[in-house]
Order: sequence, then structure tokens, then C-alpha cells
Amino acid sequence: MGGACRWWDKPLVILKTLRRELLRRGLRVWAGKTASSSMSTRQMDVNLAEFVRRTILKIPMAKMMTILKTWGFLSENQLQTLNFKQRKDSFAQDLILQCEENRATISDVALLDIVYTQVHQHQKIWNVFHMNRKPDEEVDIFDMEEFKRTFKKILHRALKNVTVSFRDAEDDSVWIRIAWGTQHKKPNQYKPTYVVYRSQTPYAFTSSSPLKGVVPLLGQALMTASRHHQIVQMDLRSRHLDSLKAIVFKQFNQEFENHNSITPLQEGTLGLDINMDSRIIHENTVEKERVWRVTQETFGVSPPPQLEFAQYKLETKFKGDLCGGILADREEPLRCLIKFSSPNLLEALKCLAPAGIADAPLSPLLTCIPNKAMNYFKIRDK
Repeated sequence: MGGACRWWDKPLVILKTLRRELLRRGLRVWAGKTASSSMSTRQMDVNLAEFVRRTILKIPMAKMMTILKTWGFLSENQLQTLNFKQRKDSFAQDLILQCEENRATISDVALLDIVYTQVHQHQKIWNVFHMNRKPDEEVDIFDMEEFKRTFKKILHRALKNVTVSFRDAEDDSVWIRIAWGTQHKKPNQYKPTYVVYRSQTPYAFTSSSPLKGVVPLLGQALMTASRHHQIVQMDLRSRHLDSLKAIVFKQFNQEFENHNSITPLQEGTLGLDINMDSRIIHENTVEKERVWRVTQETFGVSPPPQLEFAQYKLETKFKGDLCGGILADREEPLRCLIKFSSPNLLEALKCLAPAGIADAPLSPLLTCIPNKAMNYFKIRDK
């Protein structure tokens, strides 16, 4: 009896455990009492708690504190009371109680999801949209708050049920999260579309959405809110959002300007045997220096933007030296799809010629990707 810890010694712990269990069963608790609310209100609370739980479960525990601090919804004292060493499901239930205490809304949890997506951008495939203004159109002073109001208004006019959330970033851009619904269904918070727009630029980046029907509406909202009159989707996609920005904003070094700045290749760096014939060494050195120079002129000295693939859709007639045969007599163009894939495609292409796998220079179809801002090509006969 003396050293035992009895249940009445820890009423707050018991109350907290009870509230957690009731939350799991879909009931809302206030000060230890089950709220007597209507079925619709209770269902909304259950959906919100599930939204919090599923958002927390996908955040790695190693990054949990950083993301929660960036979110800024919980106080420092509330963060200190959380046990980051417990099971993630129990951690999520504790966080639900904190959110309930702060009267969290769908918009609050949507901001948490934006912060998570900003940290894990590579988990989505990003598309690029390019917008144009009318010729000789004067550019007014851009107001980001006006952009947000207009963007949101356009979506709400077209759809009754849609959730739009904004979060400003440090590079004069805004992150937009859109949960789509229909006229009769509430927004699906688990399949949102993300948009990244940098102020006063003609480019917007959107995550791929399974709802293809919303793309025209999204384009209309972007075009009107940013005061452009035309918008088109570019043939450029990647999981690396920063690389897409570097390509469209020309923030990469592709053209090599000073040929004389290349350090001549040394025999040791080429891995050549010092006892080999001097003429062969000289020949190999000259060729390797030429390949190195051409590669630098083509790809630049800086690391290239990171893309994962380039796709070429061919619709061309067969051309060859064969006399007769099925292919030579074929009038219709040959149709095929060629796809190059790599964790870092441009870096891999940059290494082909120096490694002796391909001749230098490479085909312009491969080297033009950053300059043309394309990694989807259609090749037809001229």
C-alpha cells in the first residue's frame, strides 16, 4: 500500500486516457463530459480529428518537432508536453487533444499539411504553367492579398464545396492548397492539389491531380488572379520543384563562356600508364580534353537541374539504306515512345561522353532540355 501508485493518485492521467479513448470512438469531450451535439456536428469533429491523425502519421518522427514549430499553431508549452518517444499513433492522439484545446479548424490543419508538403516536395510530380499578357499591356502593382482573394473567389463561384488555404514562402511566392469537392460532396482533404506561384512572374507550378476536370478551372483562377490573359501547360515535369524553378527562371549555368579556363587534363587524372607510347598518350590526352571541353560548353560547369526522365514520342517514317522490305515500303509513320530515366538525368547525360559511352557532342535532342524547358517531346517528319 505504501509505495503503490493507485488510480486516484493520477486523476489527470486517467481523464486524459479516457478522453483519448472517447476520441477514438468518435465522441467529443469537454471537461470530462461527452458533448450532446447533433449527429452532423459530431461527424464534422470526427472528420477533423481523423484529418489531424492522418496528417501526423505521415510525418517522420525525426522531423516532427521542426514541422510542428514551423506550423506555429501550438504554443511552446504545448510542444514541451508532447512525448516524442511514444508510438506515433499515441502521439497523434495526444496532438488531437492539443488541437481540440486550441479549437483547431480545417484551415489550421490544412496549413500543417502545406508545411509537410513543403518539406517533402519530392513526393509529388510537379507541372509547370506559363502565362502571357496582352501585347503592350501595362503591368500594375502586384498585390498578393488581392491575388489570394481573387483566386479563392473564382473557385468558390464554380464549386460550392472547396477548401482553399494559403501559406507565404520566403522567395516572394505563395503556396496554395486546394481540396476539391462537388456540389453535393464535401472537399476531399486527402487528395488536394498544390500550387506554387511566385509574385509578378508568368510561371506557376502545380502538383499532379487525379481530378483532370479541375485543371481548366485551376488555370482560369491562376490567370485571372495574376492578371494574365492566356495560360498553357508546358511539356516539363519533375519531382524536384527547385530544379523546375531553376529551368524556367534561367537560374542555371549551361553555356560555357571561357574556354581557356579549363584546367588541362593531367596524365594521372586520365589513368594512363606512364610507360605507354608517348604518341598514344598525347593522342588520348588531346581527345579527352576535347571531350571535356565540349561537355563543359554543352552542360556548363555547375551541377545541372535535377530531372528524372525525358520522354520522346516519335512519329517518323523509316529512313535507311535497305532496298525494299516491309519498313521501306511503309507509308505510315512509325510510332514509338522512348523514355530516358535516371535519378539525375542531366547529370547522367553529362557523364556519357567523358566516360566513353557516347560521342561528343551529344544529340541536341538530349542537350536542349534545360534551354527549351521541356522533357516531353514529339518528333515528326518535317
